[in-house]
Amino acid sequence: MDSTYSKVKTGIPGLDSVISGGFKPGRTITVSGPPGSGKTTFGLQYLYSGAKDFDESGIYVTMSQNIEEVKNDCKSYGWDFDNLVSQDKILMIDARPFKIQDELIAKDDSLFRGEQLPFEHLTKLLLSSIKRIEAKRVVIDSITILAMQYSDKFYLRQGLQGMVQALENFGVTSIILSEYSESDEIPLEWFVTSGIIQLRHTRIEDTMERTIQVTKMRGIKHSEQIHPIDLNADGLQLLHPRLMP
Repeated sequence: MDSTYSKVKTGIPGLDSVISGGFKPGRTITVSGPPGSGKTTFGLQYLYSGAKDFDESGIYVTMSQNIEEVKNDCKSYGWDFDNLVSQDKILMIDARPFKIQDELIAKDDSLFRGEQLPFEHLTKLLLSSIKRIEAKRVVIDSITILAMQYSDKFYLRQGLQGMVQALENFGVTSIILSEYSESDEIPLEWFVTSGIIQLRHTRIEDTMERTIQVTKMRGIKHSEQIHPIDLNADGLQLLHPRLMP
């Protein structure tokens, strides 16, 4: 096992043991799954643990929920994001392309105004935010909403690759959340990121079962087994992780 660099701990109990101790620093990982599979919880747990336990400040960008809702959801796990935000350990950015006004959903183009590519704008926003709090971790929730702004796959790939490259040049370890069900075509973010973690939420007889699988993790020995996960009052946790040989 290569131990010449320090690993980025995920903060998700049991996960580090199946990916040789953690993520490679400065890489971008896609976390994919259907709605309700625990993607947002995964991202927030990674950031919260980073800021609280490993002294690594982080940025959370939401494209779907408002920040107050997100912070309230975190309180059910005992995660106090307000405190970390006030200490400049966490920055939470509302980058929703749609804002609800007067009970109508109005397209808010302020994020994309005057921009050829929405990704360019988001990338600039991220880089200035990274500098501001010297962030080491970034979570984007979710890339699927941004990808829907594009009709042209070429520009989508260009924008996505440019953003991933910029984040990696800054040395931050990023998680891109993406909506994916087995029936969908393989999303572009799988091809341009260093790692893929799949979360599943499937019905087995009369219970819903959550699982996690590390499908790709470039440059790291990892288990490709499907592991059961538990989502409880403390967040996500891998059950019975088998250690890497």
